[in-house]
Amino acid sequence: MFLKKLSILLACAGIVISFGCAGIEKGKDFATGIISHDVDEKLFSQVPDEKKDAINRLLDTVNDAKDRLELSKALINKKEAELDLEKSKNDLAKTQLKISEAELNLEKMRAVQSEGLGDAKKVNQQVAELEAKVYKLKGEEAKIRAKIENARLVVIETQEKIDNLETKTQKETTEIETKKEGIQTKTKK
Repeated sequence: MFLKKLSILLACAGIVISFGCAGIEKGKDFATGIISHDVDEKLFSQVPDEKKDAINRLLDTVNDAKDRLELSKALINKKEAELDLEKSKNDLAKTQLKISEAELNLEKMRAVQSEGLGDAKKVNQQVAELEAKVYKLKGEEAKIRAKIENARLVVIETQEKIDNLETKTQKETTEIETKKEGIQTKTKK
């Protein structure tokens, strides 16, 4: 009896909480819908041009900030690509070590095989397994080399994007400073 009442109580509490949270979200959406964060461009177009100078400077500042953010993201992407490249190089080194060890063991077993030492069946089986291991590792090595080449291309492409963004940002910064100097000159007259 107690468990039945407890389960009903918990079910009711769950329903109230879920609908309560949904109600809060709907109220929040309604309230934010009343206060618009967007500018009515039709109304703004009616503002005289002489009053738009300050706004145009702010627009330039916003665009400059967007460009700097894009540049920052590109720099992060480049660092991530460089990290991926280095990880792939590390994987290649590990795989090459495994190949070298497997080839060493293979040659040892071939020497044992050629001298007729040990159980011939087991020795032949070990030689075959080591040969298969070497081929498998060489296949992995080829995949890693392709991954390294792709990572290099990503780094190069990202660096080109960064160079373009830096050039664009420098041009825009120079233009903004020139506009500011021109406006300051007009206000002094």
